[in-house]
Amino acid sequence: MNSVGRKRGRGGQRGSSLIELAVVMVVVGGLAITAAVLSRNATRATAASADRDLREIAERAVIGYAHANYRLPCPSANQGGLEDCATGQVGLFPWRTVGVPHLAAGMLRYGVYRNPSAASPWLDMDLAVSLHRLRPLFVEGAPPVLPNIALRAGTAPVSLVDFCLAVTRASNTTPVTAEVLAVSTPDAGVAGTTVRRPVAFVIAASGPSDADGDGNVFDGLNATASSAAPTFESANRAQSRTYDDQITAVSFNTLFGQLDCGEGVSTVSHAHVNAATAGALMQQALIDYKVQLQIQAKLAAANVASGTAGVFSAGAGLSGAVASVAVALALSATSKGGLSPLVAPPAVASLVANTLALASAAGALAFLQTVKSEFDGRVTGVELLVTQSAARAVLIDANARTADLLGF
Repeated sequence: MNSVGRKRGRGGQRGSSLIELAVVMVVVGGLAITAAVLSRNATRATAASADRDLREIAERAVIGYAHANYRLPCPSANQGGLEDCATGQVGLFPWRTVGVPHLAAGMLRYGVYRNPSAASPWLDMDLAVSLHRLRPLFVEGAPPVLPNIALRAGTAPVSLVDFCLAVTRASNTTPVTAEVLAVSTPDAGVAGTTVRRPVAFVIAASGPSDADGDGNVFDGLNATASSAAPTFESANRAQSRTYDDQITAVSFNTLFGQLDCGEGVSTVSHAHVNAATAGALMQQALIDYKVQLQIQAKLAAANVASGTAGVFSAGAGLSGAVASVAVALALSATSKGGLSPLVAPPAVASLVANTLALASAAGALAFLQTVKSEFDGRVTGVELLVTQSAARAVLIDANARTADLLGF
């Protein structure tokens, strides 16, 4: 091969090497881009998993705090994590107050439903306030204590029942005002619109970046939520290029169930109180029954007196009949029997009739005395029942009140 051919062969080899190098660079570049994308996605996934775990820990801590303190914690005014109820209903997560040992929890945003009623404490729905709200209908004499009278005004400690009642009333409150904590959810009735749905509390975690580029790590409504405008994004909002926050929004019904409020509220505010009321009513019923028996006993005594008078009357009539017989015998004797047919039969008949009347009156008197003795015995017996029922009613009432004080 001549020199020209050799030069051309070398040039072809150089061209092939450049192509191969370019291909390798493209492949390496593609791998680098893929690795970068995978790394970024892995980082996002790791951050999302960490946020999810942190929110779950925070949610459990809030529920535990409610069990122990009969209220939800107030927001924190800063990342220090101590609750500050003067902050209102939206702030940072009070991680120190609820006992979450994670500094990262100080970056979470937190909102709590607060809807107070100072004029009517039993209607209060401020979930961040421990307050005695239960107003059971206890019977204390006449009339019964009305529901708007405190069970033991100023002395009754708060229980979980009181908090559960606030949660229940909050869940049933309509309409939804702009001042209460809520999340923005799609309106099922009108496409493209949203509605505010009140919730018990919200925990918001920012994503790994400022997805919407507004200079705030929180996106959408989560960045603008405040005590004056307490609206967060829904927990169901999908992740996108402009939204990467994660939300835990606990509804009233969910909180009610997590605290096992149903059984406790039903037992303390209904079953226990109804038992106390039934005890008081039974006591009054026995008192009324005693009065009725006493009236019947007095009527029986009056009947005995009347029967006694009847016996005396019959005795007097019998005495008169005996006298009539004596007179008839005397007339018969003086008339030598001439008047005997005229005066003897009526006198004897009167004697027999009055004798029967006396016997009947005596029998009636004996029966009336038996009836009186029966009613007297019943009065004595019911007096014991009245005393026992009074003691039982007091005990049942005390137990019901103790159950209210202890909660569940």
